[in-house]
Amino acid sequence: MCAASALTNHAWAYNTVRIGTGDWLPYVEQQREDGGALPRLVREVFEAAGYRVEYVYYPWDRNLKMLEDGTLDAILPYLCSTARQRVSTCSDPLVSGDVVLFQRADQVLNWSKIEDLRAFRIATTLGFAYGTQFDAALEQNLLQVQQSGKEETGFRLLSLGRVDFYPQDRAAGYAMINRLFSPEQRQQITHHPTRLHREPLHVLFRKNDPRADTLRQVFNDGLRRLQRSGDVERLQNALNEGRIDQWLLQP
Repeated sequence: MCAASALTNHAWAYNTVRIGTGDWLPYVEQQREDGGALPRLVREVFEAAGYRVEYVYYPWDRNLKMLEDGTLDAILPYLCSTARQRVSTCSDPLVSGDVVLFQRADQVLNWSKIEDLRAFRIATTLGFAYGTQFDAALEQNLLQVQQSGKEETGFRLLSLGRVDFYPQDRAAGYAMINRLFSPEQRQQITHHPTRLHREPLHVLFRKNDPRADTLRQVFNDGLRRLQRSGDVERLQNALNEGRIDQWLLQP
């Protein structure tokens, strides 16, 4: 390989942002050419700044480990939890999501505070954060949980009546229900009206890494441009109204 080619390849690699994510409809959809709404938004920001984006799809907890060891430059979409800030820095908020407790429609379950949840069987997904109070209860082993590595497992356990609750982002949860179950089965699952948590979703960048700090600043600058143009607000509205397929970045 000639010196000029080596320099070109090095520059190409340096300007490639490797981002870990996972299927999480309606936010991320691996089968779509553009990766779904949030990958499309993030790619637009980086490409406008002269970077190339490469997405890889892994389980959520593995993405975090790969970010920590430097295999990935960033991961998305994640809550900016205290635990995650030990190994990452968070971008400005992308969009906000409501975390709710899905349940069977034929059950009457009442809760108003985290302590009430001790009486219930709850499915959780490895690598997920559900809000400060719920996560703290998990860490202290105060809740009856069945953990798994796949989100769909939580809904299947719920459908079978093996758990009482499954916490999940509301928009993502209903998208998953529509994909996993028949129309009759969908009617059997609803969500409790008490919201578990509301928090913005972020891109997480590797901590204590000068290049990652630069990438985070580049991303935040570009995201603010899309906020000023109204693109981010239109995305949030499309998510809230269940019409994400209609959302497009404005030219």
